[in-house]
Amino acid sequence: MLLSRLGDLGGVRLRQGNVDGAMATWRDFLDCADGIRSVKVQAALQDMRVLLRQCNGVPEAQELRERAARNVT
Repeated sequence: MLLSRLGDLGGVRLRQGNVDGAMATWRDFLDCADGIRSVKVQAALQDMRVLLRQCNGVPEAQELRERAARNVT
């Protein structure tokens, strides 16, 4: 599913050191994933939440983790 790939892209950007790009990608991912209950999207949400723990100093990271937690079933 293309949507789960968008979630994965955020992780790629984070590993490349592009924190702002990762946050923007994950924000877009969450906007699109709202209400979708696929296994792949749920896995991408879980992965995103784990990776966001590395970004404690980034204010948007906590907001994205909370949004992701609301979408996890």
